Amino acid sequence: MAKRKADGPIRTAIAGLGRAGWNIHVNGLKDRSDYKIVACIDPEPERRREAEQLLGCKTFAGWKEFLNNPGDTELAIIATLSTMHTPMSIEALKAGLHVLTEKPMALSLKEAAKMLAAAKKSKTLFSVHQNYRCQGELHQALAIMNSGILGDVYFIKMNWSNFARRNDWQTLRKNGGGTLNNTCPHSIDHALQLMQSPIVDVWGDLQAVVTAGDADDHVKILLRGKTGRVIDHEVSNACAVKQPKLMIMGSLGTLVREGDEYLISYLDPAALPKLKVDARPAVPGRKYGVQGEHLQWLEKRFPANPPEMNVDFYSELYQSIRNRKPLFIKPEEVYEQMRVNTLARKGTKFA
Repeated sequence: MAKRKADGPIRTAIAGLGRAGWNIHVNGLKDRSDYKIVACIDPEPERRREAEQLLGCKTFAGWKEFLNNPGDTELAIIATLSTMHTPMSIEALKAGLHVLTEKPMALSLKEAAKMLAAAKKSKTLFSVHQNYRCQGELHQALAIMNSGILGDVYFIKMNWSNFARRNDWQTLRKNGGGTLNNTCPHSIDHALQLMQSPIVDVWGDLQAVVTAGDADDHVKILLRGKTGRVIDHEVSNACAVKQPKLMIMGSLGTLVREGDEYLISYLDPAALPKLKVDARPAVPGRKYGVQGEHLQWLEKRFPANPPEMNVDFYSELYQSIRNRKPLFIKPEEVYEQMRVNTLARKGTKFA
């Protein structure tokens, strides 16, 4: 086990120098003072040379080679193929390293449970790179909901769709590919935050429409929470017409995402007289609705993604490792996301 430090930059190893490992983690950490990349692991010689030249760090062609000589590494970031997240995370935890794994956390609930068990036995920290939880747009939406301006929120519609054909390794089921595994960890995480209560019902539909591989590229999930709130969640690579990314419906109004803003149409509850039921079968004037009522709709606009509401994922992780602050992304929360993922597959050919 590497000797733990009380302060200073967290000495970090990055396994996998592909899109996530290089574009997200190397580029995200290389200029920070609170982290120092001391090792990179990748089987591609060109990528290792690139890391050596840019970072001046040690490089390893194989994961076992690194684990046999981790030096004073404290944190391992796992950014390899999805199929490798579970075994590599468990091995790193057993080696006494803190672990941050890319999403998806695992490819099954059974794998995820093994990771939780290994983390519980370890004296180190384990988290998942659910960085979309840091986005200001989520925290702004939650703040608006919690303000009460929409009244009692009963229905939310999320749509993270476009039309984009893919032919890379993530389009293959054998690699843990597909939209549910690779995009939906972020969107489902948002849905779980917006639900604000335990999930009691899940229905899902997965389809492969325009992908070159055999994995899903269209995902529809309906979620119902313990409070009765319903979320209609859709992520598709086969939708040619742009949809509102977010709509939140409440008893006093509705929020809709319009470009970089949240537009809210709402009613002032103080201006609403209390309704009484008129049970007469002969409706006055043969018209339904409250006779003579003219609702006074109000509007407000908010920035959808205010910079001050963004959370710095790496700063949060640093505080957890150095100062024992509770993890910003707890693995148990990601396990619940995995449970939703599993239930969404039921009854589909992707189960």
